[in-house]
Formats: sequence, structure tokens, C-alpha cells
Amino acid sequence: MSAIHHPGEDLLWDYFRGALAPGLRLSVSTHLDLCPQCRDDLRVFTAIGGALLETTEGVAMSDNALDLALARIERPVDLPEVSDAPAPARRPAFLEGFELPPSLQSAEIRGRYFVAPGVWMAPIALPGEPRAAKTYLMCVKAGMEMPEHTHRGREITVMLQGQYRDHKGLYQRGDFTQCDEADDRHMPVMMGDVDCLCLVAQEAAIIPKTWLGWLLKPIARI
Repeated sequence: MSAIHHPGEDLLWDYFRGALAPGLRLSVSTHLDLCPQCRDDLRVFTAIGGALLETTEGVAMSDNALDLALARIERPVDLPEVSDAPAPARRPAFLEGFELPPSLQSAEIRGRYFVAPGVWMAPIALPGEPRAAKTYLMCVKAGMEMPEHTHRGREITVMLQGQYRDHKGLYQRGDFTQCDEADDRHMPVMMGDVDCLCLVAQEAAIIPKTWLGWLLKPIARI
């Protein structure tokens, strides 16, 4: 099943040039694992970048630039061995049976905790993530409805299993949705008969709009 909701070109461009915070970058990378269309778009950016380099005029170098470069090459440096791709992380037992995309297979997914009956969350540890940001997996039992809320920053969700609906449409495996700040209210409703698993990246804490949401907020830690 192909994704029908995708990140905007501006977000893909920021991903391409390495300008996204760790949680947002992981979200886009996970969507790319599942979306051939966006992988093709990324190849276009690569082609454009290569063409720009070919047409860019050279810059004059200092007289001792070559000597400095050779000195750095000859300087002994102890570098750790690195592989072309991150090694798969140990998968927590509670994720058995879920099909995780490659970007998440190497992520450090920590222990889950239950927010309510039928709802659990598992934080993802990301080096360099801003203090206010949160990145996590969330699993919600089929048929449940999440409390309405708004946002203090961007909230990105990538669907990994199941489907849900909100005011923007229906989301299934591979779909990517972005909600922005306080004027973007939503109340996801889980559809179908399969439990939903999604990757969520928040730039800041959510703002509940119901009394139940406020009660659950300290437990959810988002």
C-alpha cells in the first residue's frame, strides 16, 4: 500500500541538507523507507545539487592550502571503525510482531509505559535532541479515540501499522502528517480492527483541550 500523505518539499529539502533536529529527521527518514515517491523526490534534490556544483565558479585558495591539507592527512588519528549502515539495535520484546522500517531498526527504543488501557508509549533516545522535544512510538488499540489537543510546535506522525482519521483525512502505513502549533487542533480516531502503531516527533509539549487530556498528560509525559 503506497503512502498518500507526504512531507512538504521544504521539509524534504531541510532533510536533504541536514538541517532537521534528530526527531524530525528520524520521522522523515522512516517515511522515506516506506515511500518510493518521496525517495524519487530526494533523488531530484541530489541531481540539482550536483548540477549546481558543476556550474559554481571556483574559489581562490591560499598559497599554503596544499601543505595544510597534507599535514592533516599525515597526522595520526585514532578513528573508531564504522560500518556503512548502523547496526540493528536490540528489539524490545514488546515490539515482536510489528514490522519496523530500517530507520527504526537501528534506533534506541526504550521501555514502554502504559498511558491508559490500550495505549502505550516507548521513548526513542536520540543524541542531540533538544530538551523540549519528544520522539516516541505510540500504540493505540483499534477503535479508540485520542483526546483533542493542539501544539506548541510541530508534531509529526508517521503511521507504521493500522489507520486513524482526523480533521485532515485518513492515515495508513507510510503516511506522514504534520500539525503546527496552537491553531492546529486534532483528535485522532483509530479506524478498522488493527491496533495502530505510529512514530511521533514533537518539538514541544502538546496542549490538551479536554479534562481527560489534562489528567493523562503527566502520565503520557508529552
